[in-house]
Amino acid sequence: MAIGRRALALGAAGIALARPALAAYPERVINLIVPFAPGGGTDLSARMIVPYIERHLPGRVVVLNRPGAGGQIGANEIARARPDGYTIGFMNVPNTMMKPHERDAGFTVDSFEPIANLVFDPAVLAVRADSPIRTLADAVNAARAQPDRVTVGSAGIGSNTHLDLIQLETAAGVRFDHIPYDGGAAPRTALLGGQLQLIASALGDVYRFMQDGSIRALGILSDERVSLAPEIPTYKEQGYDVTGGASRGLVGPLGMPREAIEAIAAACEKSLRDPELAAAAANIALALQYMGPEEYGRYLQASNAELARIWRSTPWIAREPRR
Repeated sequence: MAIGRRALALGAAGIALARPALAAYPERVINLIVPFAPGGGTDLSARMIVPYIERHLPGRVVVLNRPGAGGQIGANEIARARPDGYTIGFMNVPNTMMKPHERDAGFTVDSFEPIANLVFDPAVLAVRADSPIRTLADAVNAARAQPDRVTVGSAGIGSNTHLDLIQLETAAGVRFDHIPYDGGAAPRTALLGGQLQLIASALGDVYRFMQDGSIRALGILSDERVSLAPEIPTYKEQGYDVTGGASRGLVGPLGMPREAIEAIAAACEKSLRDPELAAAAANIALALQYMGPEEYGRYLQASNAELARIWRSTPWIAREPRR
């Protein structure tokens, strides 16, 4: 792309050179690092939304998967990238941001420039449809009557669904038998097979099974009922001031140019207003939620502070399941 010619301005004071015109951003391909393997929820979210972002941002956005260490490898690559606006990342919170609390991860929440939040996937506590546990109160009462005996599967130790369970245990003063799995599909399969009594899950992981009547959600950890599943009461409605879930948004390395941040954020906001994307996302229970750079930055800081509080009071990697 042309950058403009130098113009000579001759005057009484001598010769002055005009500055070259700045090129419009972006000039080349933007690499979007997804710190997880292809096919997972974070990757699918990115690949679904990227074509719509490209409609409102000149040029291409290429998704690059950098899985490993629960998102740590990819997050480090984002943090250490040249801050020129051509390498950004798809951040999953809290899953990625919990790593600096567990260990020296090589990055912190302050290693990134917030660009825009795109998705918030609320969490639920769910049972098989034929379970005698009908409400959140039933689940809490069962755990109170049988401490460490009521089985709850999650996507893994330190996953957002595990942290959601810890928050419920703390609020209710009970202890479940937490059974960690690798990802959200395995505990759902175990629940349907009768190996678990409950699962702490992302709404997106059980939505299809709720629709076919094989799984029933007891409560959702959003501030208000969600339009995708308005029949699920919130935890707050049922007496527990607990919220949770996973957000997915775009960040860049610290020092990324402001004009690049604003250009990408504007394209994201327009994309999430697209009826075609909204319909596609609703079909897989992907809850789109836009936050601009400032609001998303405040959200990341607040989430990080909450993770620090939970880690101090109940470090999640120290809570091994009963065997």
